[in-house]
Amino acid sequence: MVISWLTRMALLLQARHDVSWDGSLWLSVGWGIFFDGVAALFVAGPWLLAGWLLPSSGWPRVRQWWVRGWAFLYAVTLLFGGVAEWFFWDEFQVRFNFIAVDYLVWTQEVWGNINESYPMPLIWSGLAGCGVAAVWLLERVGALPWMVAGSDALGRRALSFFGGVMLLAALAAGVHQSWLPAFANQYNRELAKNGLFAFGAAFWEMEIDYNRFYRTLPGDEAFARARQLLVTPAAPAASADPRELRRVIAVQKEEKRWNVIVVCMESLSWDLMERGRNKQQLTPNLDRLSREGLYFSNLYATGTRTVRGMEALTLSLPPTPGQAILYRPRSTGLVTLGSLFVDRGYDCAFIYGGDGGFDYMNRYFAGNGYRVVDKPAWARGEITFETSWGACDEDLFRKVLSEGDRAEAAGKPFHHFVMTTSNHRPFQFPDGKVRLKSDTGRHGAVLYADYAVGQLVEQARNHAWFDRTLFVFCADHCASSAGKTELDSRRYHIPAVVWSPALVPPQEYKALCSQIDVMPTVLGLMDWSYTTRFFGHDLLAAGSPKPKRAFISNYQKVALLGPKELVILKPRQESSQYTANLKTGELTPATELGTWLDDATAYYQSASWIFKSGGLVR
Repeated sequence: MVISWLTRMALLLQARHDVSWDGSLWLSVGWGIFFDGVAALFVAGPWLLAGWLLPSSGWPRVRQWWVRGWAFLYAVTLLFGGVAEWFFWDEFQVRFNFIAVDYLVWTQEVWGNINESYPMPLIWSGLAGCGVAAVWLLERVGALPWMVAGSDALGRRALSFFGGVMLLAALAAGVHQSWLPAFANQYNRELAKNGLFAFGAAFWEMEIDYNRFYRTLPGDEAFARARQLLVTPAAPAASADPRELRRVIAVQKEEKRWNVIVVCMESLSWDLMERGRNKQQLTPNLDRLSREGLYFSNLYATGTRTVRGMEALTLSLPPTPGQAILYRPRSTGLVTLGSLFVDRGYDCAFIYGGDGGFDYMNRYFAGNGYRVVDKPAWARGEITFETSWGACDEDLFRKVLSEGDRAEAAGKPFHHFVMTTSNHRPFQFPDGKVRLKSDTGRHGAVLYADYAVGQLVEQARNHAWFDRTLFVFCADHCASSAGKTELDSRRYHIPAVVWSPALVPPQEYKALCSQIDVMPTVLGLMDWSYTTRFFGHDLLAAGSPKPKRAFISNYQKVALLGPKELVILKPRQESSQYTANLKTGELTPATELGTWLDDATAYYQSASWIFKSGGLVR
């Protein structure tokens, strides 16, 4: 309880400029004390086991060191949790969530990243010293001698142990983080949480049953509305079945067999570009490409993680609640972007400078028709600089060029999906390439990532396949996702560029659109005919209305964003409606937004049903 309270006060100090200093802060503190108490009971669980296993009184010195050892381990672990929350909040501005669970699972990449980003030997030494001090203090106040005394009565020990287990089981089944009320300022709500309890809740809530927890419409009504939203003159329904959402793209032109390289760029927010009003000239190459190609200036990411960006670009599906589909067991054998290319005889590859086992990327891409070309598959000498996340972007793009040559030599067109890493903490890259040095923070990493893009396109000009290749540069998500409002639209605004001097004339697409629209639009540029299960639209299709909507999410909350509207769907069948200012992120509660609430429900309800029922299986 003490450590939890001190952690909350430390986070409050860190968020002092963001929280609302009003009565809601007292409400936050009250709920915080409640969840701290529940978490303390859970933390007491191992002590119950320790008491059950405690040696008999015939071994007094063993009993003493047993209890001291447990006390030291507890102190270091709980203090480490508090320190970790400080750094986690510093990066994400929230308490532990799905990302923290990922960090526990993917230890190699994450611990490497942590060791490179923070002075871990100093931190561990400090924690060990605090652990020793905690044991000394518990000895001084008589707590440890009292624990050492214990009880040798088997009946009492069994009663305390099994009684405690039953209490913890009841708390686990009956207490939920969703009990927290809505707060006008989300920072106040995050402070009300307990870090350990939030971590446990995130661990168990990887996937959320939409029909059980979210607002729904009657099934036929939901699908009828979804059909109405998805069907266009350029993409009529595939059948009269009221629950059939497939549409037929039929183009009366010869299909182009262009190569397509999709570069999914790590954490590239729209506002980091000069065309996004950044005046520090961090992205001169991407700014140039955006003026030479098709530039989406009002595009929004579906989520806050790389896997969400990959999901949006390859599945063209709204972000269903919980983890991205890449994470889920049934993520292979699906109809994806890759399957369309595979069916046309393309060489499809997922090219990544790190270990693609992270976030189940290899499982997803390999299980959906792509060759995996991650770091373990690279030849010796192909990496000149790397961090815990993988090879630098220059090395990655050299690999992209060689894989293009490989496909060209085999006489096959190619589609390669490329994931960058350099614009990721610890923001390290080869020095001497750009005006900022490595380890200077986000801006230096963005400048280097842009430099590598410039090198890629200039070097690609010397390859035989260049004039037949589309380059698609699209961010996976923004550099930051937290904000004062429930979902801050500014934290989802990303850039995308489709570039090929010989194939794509300069054009800016200014209307509101979603990350899931990027690749259907690329396929439209290539005049492809196919039956689509994508929820995204070809934004340039002649005679079709522009959708002017985007999908955004943060795991539990999924939302439909309009030019001036935001509808958020939340667990417990709750929803919020706002008039939204996309420039400032300001939200004004609204009671009526026409059909937007039902439209949002239809989109997410049908998308969740399609995946769960196997409708995306090939």
